[in-house]
Amino acid sequence: MGYQSRTIKQVLPDINESIYLPAIQREFVWETDQIVQLFDSVLREYPIGSFIFWNINGDFADEQIKYYFVRNYIEDTIHPSEFDNVHHRNPKVPEYESVPDSISLVVDGQQRLTSFLIGFNGTYVEKQKYRQRQNPDAWTRKQLYLNLLSNPNVQSEDRLNLRYEFQFKPLNPEQSSDEYWFRVSDILDVTDLNETMALQEEIEASIDGLTDGQSSYIFKNLHALYTAIHDREVINYYEEDKQDNERTLDIFVRANEGGTQLSRSEILLSIATSYWGSDEDNPIDAKEEINTFVNDLNKDYLDEGYDFGSDFVLKNLLVASDLDTQYRIRNFTRENLERMKQVWADGDVQASIEGAVELLSQFGITGRSLTSRNAVIPIAYYLYANGNPPLTTDSIQGDSVRPKILEWLCSSMLNSNFNSRPDEILQDARDAIKDADPDEFPLDRIQREIRARGKAVGFSDEIVEDLFDETDYNSVKIYLLLSVLYFPEPALDDSHQVDHIFPQKLLEKDHLIEEHGFSPQRAEEYESLRDHVANLQLIQENQEKGSMEFTEWIETRSNRYFERHHIPRDESLYQVERFPEFVEARDQLLRQHIRETFE
Repeated sequence: MGYQSRTIKQVLPDINESIYLPAIQREFVWETDQIVQLFDSVLREYPIGSFIFWNINGDFADEQIKYYFVRNYIEDTIHPSEFDNVHHRNPKVPEYESVPDSISLVVDGQQRLTSFLIGFNGTYVEKQKYRQRQNPDAWTRKQLYLNLLSNPNVQSEDRLNLRYEFQFKPLNPEQSSDEYWFRVSDILDVTDLNETMALQEEIEASIDGLTDGQSSYIFKNLHALYTAIHDREVINYYEEDKQDNERTLDIFVRANEGGTQLSRSEILLSIATSYWGSDEDNPIDAKEEINTFVNDLNKDYLDEGYDFGSDFVLKNLLVASDLDTQYRIRNFTRENLERMKQVWADGDVQASIEGAVELLSQFGITGRSLTSRNAVIPIAYYLYANGNPPLTTDSIQGDSVRPKILEWLCSSMLNSNFNSRPDEILQDARDAIKDADPDEFPLDRIQREIRARGKAVGFSDEIVEDLFDETDYNSVKIYLLLSVLYFPEPALDDSHQVDHIFPQKLLEKDHLIEEHGFSPQRAEEYESLRDHVANLQLIQENQEKGSMEFTEWIETRSNRYFERHHIPRDESLYQVERFPEFVEARDQLLRQHIRETFE
């Protein structure tokens, strides 16, 4: 049918009534800055790109997997139960839901249409940085507002470069002498320009000390908003009428392949969703199943904060299906997709992913220290290829395999093996695991292959030298490095915590100056060594040092403590004045331990 045009006001009522999303679409991913820039572009009469609507009807429409647009969006799948009626992912339209005989599925334009729906009819729930996801006070429900007292003739000097000052703000924001926040959704109730003028007069009457200039701003902002929503045909869309899944999928891929809107993994998920769902004998909604699996996985390990995504699951699925691990669209043939579907339907790959993540948790590796999710995939494949054996600490296989897996994780992530050409490493690991005995994790062969590709592996003196220089208490790699120092304990015992040997408070600059008479320069030198690897240990419980003098506290430690933590035996080094010498002595003991352990 070619191109059509409609106003935003005309399209909004049809969203989630006769306009839905096909299963091939990805999730809504825009942030508030992108939404306000879209609204600013509309009011400035800038082009916002065309849309593609797929018009289908009858039984074909009924059989299609359909999703709702998100109206009330929340930034994370894991959030407090107090927030109802919010979604992080597009809700699925139930099969029994009554939908019109003729519907439109948006093949291109989801992010923009969802932004309009949120801005005019919904909310955006944001989390404050560094706050716990399960804390209700960390979240704020916001709506889109326009500051009617802002000058639309002047472009903002920040990175957004807005002429119209849109912001997402908590409900009923405070007004001031230079800010009048008008809720954007209220413009939908205005039916003509006369009502716009009446609304302007009402707003002006509520503002004390209004200047003539501010009055003109209110008029310009309201008029631009009304015109953009009610009068101008902003939504320009192409209508595709052929009832053909493969043709539409091809249109979708081509519409997104030229830009950066979709990642290759998102395209793979879309293609898998299309092919798996079209199987009349055993249809599977890949998008729904994989996203649900990811959500459940993250919730099961909420305290660890892993935050896995569909990309991680798809990579595991490609490896388990014995396919090329690179996202090459030409490899997503019907035969390959059918193989992936069969592997997924069997359920073993899901169990292997869960088993690999459970090992991470048992090793004490959290989302912060998990610097590469790719490093987990060979572990999952080992479990998958060998029937998901229970690698418990009291089993023969667990006793031999767990330390090798931990060493793999530490070596690959500390040496940043996956920073380049990760797919080659995954294929090397898969080949090695396929050829190995079931009770062996073939670490040596995998590392030989990685070394042959010019990457560092293991813990040579040179590698350890760099790691000790680059890694301290605040580094995301510190737990991994300490796991090497205590190898293989984290693989066989309960998870551990990172702790300072000489307490942090003792080595604060002000404390050293006030309590020990240090000069500022000397105090800074000591404080700079406080977070050095040689002043850190892994412990299984909090060893509260309290107000006890450090020299007294360390005398209460057992011989096992000194041996396990490689503490120098020279008692004179326990005086705070000799702290740099303690660090140097323990540094040498740690290096010697690594050489003896991994030679």
